[in-house]
Amino acid sequence: MIHIKKVMCVCSVLCTVMPHTSPAFGAFEYMGLGWPAATANIRVLGNHPNQFVLNPALMEGPMKPHIALSYQHPFQSLDLQAGALTIINTFRQKAYSHNLEYFGDELYTELKVSSGTSWKVQEGYRLGMSLNSHRLGLSGFSSQHALTLSFSSYAHLTDQLKLGSAVENVIQVKSRLSIPQKFHLGVQYEAGEATRASVLLALEKESALPLEVCLGLLLSSKSFWQVGFGYRDVSGMASVGWRIHTQRMAFHYVCVMHPHLPVSNGFGLELILP
Repeated sequence: MIHIKKVMCVCSVLCTVMPHTSPAFGAFEYMGLGWPAATANIRVLGNHPNQFVLNPALMEGPMKPHIALSYQHPFQSLDLQAGALTIINTFRQKAYSHNLEYFGDELYTELKVSSGTSWKVQEGYRLGMSLNSHRLGLSGFSSQHALTLSFSSYAHLTDQLKLGSAVENVIQVKSRLSIPQKFHLGVQYEAGEATRASVLLALEKESALPLEVCLGLLLSSKSFWQVGFGYRDVSGMASVGWRIHTQRMAFHYVCVMHPHLPVSNGFGLELILP
C-alpha cells in the first residue's frame, strides 16, 4: 500500500535508516485536494483559500472572514480519505490563513496544521510566510512530528500578468521527521471581459524528484461560475472541475484522473461571513 502511494504521488513515503534516529519520512502532498486541483493543483496563484495556504502572499488585508471545507476520495479503490478546513481572518488590519489537512487510511495517516500571513513590500508585490506542523502516523510505528517554515511571494506585474512563487519547508525544527523541500514558480495571464480566461503555467521541483510542468486553464464569469482544466506532465494527471459562487457562499466539484488509477472525486463548500 505504501509503495503504491509513493509511486502515484499520493504520498511519497520515503523510509531511510539514519544513525541514532528513527526512520525519516517524506510525504504531505496529495495533489487532488481542494479547488486548485481543477487547474493542476497550481496554488502559488489565485484567490481561493486553498491557494492562500501555500502562498499566503496572495492575501491582501484586511479580508472578510472566510471558511472553506474540502473533501476528497483519492483513487477510490485504495480506500483513502482526504479533507481540509481553511479559515481566513483579519487581525489588526492583517489577513491570516489557518489550515488543517488530513490524508490517509486505517494504516497510514498524515495531519498538517499551518498558519500564514503576508507583508506588502511595495505596490503590487508581497511576501508571505507560514508555520507548519506535520504529523505522520504508520501502523506499528510511533507517530513522528516536525515543525517547518515556508516562504512565498506574489507580484502583480500588469493587469493581465501575475507571478507567484513558494519554497516549502525551508527551515525544519525537528530532524526525526524529514519533510522534503519543494519549490514552486508560476505565472498567470488573464484576458477577457464578460467571460474571463486565465492561463496558468507552473514549474515544481521537489527534492530528489524531476521537475514537473503544470498547465491550467480557468474560465469564469464575474458573478456566478468557474470551470477549470489542468494537466501535470510527470504524473500524467489530468483534472477538471466547476465552481458555483455567490457573494456569501460557493460550492465546487473536482475530478482528478490518473492514467493508471481510478479517478478522485472531490467536493468543497465555502462560507464568507458578514
